[in-house]
Amino acid sequence: MEKRNHHYISQFYLKGFLDERVIPPREPSLWVYDKYLKKLKQKGTKNVANINGYYDLKLITGDITTEVEEFFAKKIETPSAIILKKILNQTVLSDEERIQFSHFIYFSLSRVPNFLNYMTWFHRNTERLKSLFDVSAETKEIVEETISAEELTTLELMIESSKIFVPLIYNMNWQFHIAPQHKYFLTSDNPVILNDPSQRKISPSFNGWNNPNIHLTFPLDSTMCLRGTWGRKRKPYVKASSEFIRAINFRTSFFATRYIFSSRQIEPPVLNGVFNYNLSDIYESKQNWE
Repeated sequence: MEKRNHHYISQFYLKGFLDERVIPPREPSLWVYDKYLKKLKQKGTKNVANINGYYDLKLITGDITTEVEEFFAKKIETPSAIILKKILNQTVLSDEERIQFSHFIYFSLSRVPNFLNYMTWFHRNTERLKSLFDVSAETKEIVEETISAEELTTLELMIESSKIFVPLIYNMNWQFHIAPQHKYFLTSDNPVILNDPSQRKISPSFNGWNNPNIHLTFPLDSTMCLRGTWGRKRKPYVKASSEFIRAINFRTSFFATRYIFSSRQIEPPVLNGVFNYNLSDIYESKQNWE
């Protein structure tokens, strides 16, 4: 079977970040910034966030199965696209819809190259990690699950791990921040960020879920961003301040593996890495990554 380009970021999701300011027959496109090449281009959603044969699994017979690709298309993306529209319209979700969207959040975190590379490393180093004296109980449990599933591929392990992480996402307090007119959120090839703003280091995606200070952020489209936290419940929909939007865009661009996607031409400080915001304006200061 010939390999095909598989998207690790859903196309329906990326369409929420299109620059619609075009005159037909020209079609809307994304502004894409390559952090490695330091170049900005406009591209369609079909031409970004994809890797040839990304979800291919080779069977014992030598054949390539498309089951993983079909799983994401049918079980995750199709129902989640409908729920995302409800969220953007500020419609209250049912428990079933919240569970389904928790799956979408988890896989938006875990199916990207950055996370799968981490999973591969984690899988190869489980015995060493298990012996670390300072590893958290939470991580030990995950290590044990990983070791007991040695024959799983990284893709299969990523799907199996949803049983652990989806309930955590579901139980977080969700708050949706709405950008005012002429303000926009951007996204990236690593759109779901999990980090403790009070810590002086980056939290690996496997750690910190039970940390009471953890913040999960996920730009849902150019006008809205989800923030998940523990603790007291918050008003579900709020107007995002300019400071909050700068903070999220700062956070998203920093944690982007390579590509940043935006509905507007990306300008400094995102491009040149000079972040001159007040510490009160951002969740993490630059000191948090030293």
